[in-house]
Amino acid sequence: MDILLLLYNVALLLCSVYASINGGRTGKIGGAIFISATVLSSAAALINPNWAGISWGLFAVDSGCLLALLILALTSDRYWPIWAMGFQTVAVATHFATLSAPDFVPKSYQALLSFWAIPILWVMVVGTRKDRRYEQGQHQPG
Repeated sequence: MDILLLLYNVALLLCSVYASINGGRTGKIGGAIFISATVLSSAAALINPNWAGISWGLFAVDSGCLLALLILALTSDRYWPIWAMGFQTVAVATHFATLSAPDFVPKSYQALLSFWAIPILWVMVVGTRKDRRYEQGQHQPG
């Protein structure tokens, strides 16, 4: 296993556990969305391992993740799913770039898709932490 992939998987697990423990329903669902998307992306990447042209499997996974984040954002009172949805929108837009430029460099395509995974995790953790601080401040006597 590639060291970067291993580090990402460890970060994914730690961030998801943190959000699940501290983020209530939204944190649990968000963590589940990202873990599911990672597992499905790994499977989809096997279909087009050379990254030449659009990867329809990854496009489907990323679009599904975007839809799940949209539903989470609409049903949650937290703000971080909106930010995560914004990053995921850019990831989906990357797939459209490969449609308009079929000779897109495969390493660039892979790098652009992979890049947004880290900020999404960061947004989930920071958003969960800010929500937790806000809630603790609301319960303390004035």
